[in-house]
Amino acid sequence: MTVTAAGNAGSLAAGYVMSSIQQMLTRPLVRLSLLAGLLVFAYPPFPFGFLAWVILALVLGILDGRSTGTSFRYGWWFGFCMHLGLLYWTAWVTLPGMLAVAAVLGVYVGVVFGAHAAFRRWFGGRAVWLWPILWVAHEYLRGLGVLGFPWTNFSYTQTDYTSAIQFASFTGDLGVSLWVGYLNVLLFVLWRERGRMPARVALVGAWVVLAAAPFVYGTREILRWGGNDGERVTAAVLQGDIDSWHKWDSTYAHFSYATYYTLTRLAAESRPDLIVWPETAVPGYLRADTRRLREIQDLSRAVGVPLLIGTLEYRSPDPGQYIYYNAAHQMIDGRIGPGFHAKLHLVPMGEWIPFSDRMKILRDIHVGQADFTAGNEYHLFDHPRGPYAALICFESAFPDLVRMFVLKGARFLVNITNDGWYGFTPGPYQHARMCVFRAIENRVPVARSANSGISMFVDRVGRVSNASLLYFTDGRRETLPVGGATTFFTRHGMWLGKGCTWMTLVLGGLLGVIHLVRPLRRHA
Repeated sequence: MTVTAAGNAGSLAAGYVMSSIQQMLTRPLVRLSLLAGLLVFAYPPFPFGFLAWVILALVLGILDGRSTGTSFRYGWWFGFCMHLGLLYWTAWVTLPGMLAVAAVLGVYVGVVFGAHAAFRRWFGGRAVWLWPILWVAHEYLRGLGVLGFPWTNFSYTQTDYTSAIQFASFTGDLGVSLWVGYLNVLLFVLWRERGRMPARVALVGAWVVLAAAPFVYGTREILRWGGNDGERVTAAVLQGDIDSWHKWDSTYAHFSYATYYTLTRLAAESRPDLIVWPETAVPGYLRADTRRLREIQDLSRAVGVPLLIGTLEYRSPDPGQYIYYNAAHQMIDGRIGPGFHAKLHLVPMGEWIPFSDRMKILRDIHVGQADFTAGNEYHLFDHPRGPYAALICFESAFPDLVRMFVLKGARFLVNITNDGWYGFTPGPYQHARMCVFRAIENRVPVARSANSGISMFVDRVGRVSNASLLYFTDGRRETLPVGGATTFFTRHGMWLGKGCTWMTLVLGGLLGVIHLVRPLRRHA
């Protein structure tokens, strides 16, 4: 009897738990939270990019038929949870900042779903075909300005599918986001038309064609651009694995220099065309430090290979006034170039306080930022294998910025960075994979040198090779064909994002006029 009673109690408890879980899963916010968490696994380093093809269809299903206000709130919650999952690693530097960024980025997503609900009110079920256009418009706008942050675009879920994303040389990465959006829309409409067999068959066929077409096109493009023909450049990228939290300590600096001196000598043994040190590999102002400058000049003459060095730089336009830059210098045979690349797009709150150059009150805010000034020149480094550009850290996230270097003549790109702040998290993997799109968009190779990883190489079709592990002292070498003719994207830039934005604004303006005119007609 006791055993039976215990068994009944256990069955009742299990039934209660299952019933509670079922009730929770009927709540939209819970389901949206789960879907947002699942979408995180579509992004690097996880190999489940295909999840992005279906998850937004489920989100559209949850929000279908809801009011504009409810769609905005639910969309914000989905975006907030999604960005918490994707960007939680920024809490290693600032927890309040991480929560604030997720909340702000969630607003963008909320606006997309709210606008879609408003369009649905006037256009009915057909409005769902506008949803990917709204999404791409939001990705484009989210990447603009000094506060731009295009880090979480849908396109980055697809970097493992190299042949599927080759059309980015025409559309940019936003085209891949648009493609992912329409795959989801077709699935959503397929679910909505579940009672009409002819329509379902047509939708399945359309989905298969849309999913397969980029792979077919991309296979041809890889054959066209993926060979080793033409002029090539051999680059060696160094990964010193210097502790980011201590590298600025003067008592630790000698270790940093010694590490890169050793790695440079080892890399030079294979006679590459260029040896790359990562972002701020020199923890100070190289040209102002006479002793260290002389040491590196001696090293440069000894190895006989051009060096690209991440360091700091400053200018003094007026007595007592100094402007500081996150910079990169090239050194050949002991001679440091007269020009340097000053980072054009700084990390907000990390490298500067936004708008502090215009508002004096903001200059007095100190949250540990570096107080750098953004550069204003697309500087190219001269090299026997052709001019090249150095992208410093965050700059690799901005397609329009990168294409300007290529438009000005860069035949290959070098990305130097320090992602050592974020530990063994998805952050370094997410950042590294952005180079895949920058290579495809412009058909130029990328050599990436990261202080703590991931150092790697990307060829003109976005294939990654010789990637390092995180938090190892390492050096990698690769030979890659340089770029040639410019692509449609290089020449025309963010045309797709601008087009989607204008379409959204025109339709929104049209609906606003309709909203104002209809009540007037009723009273006429």
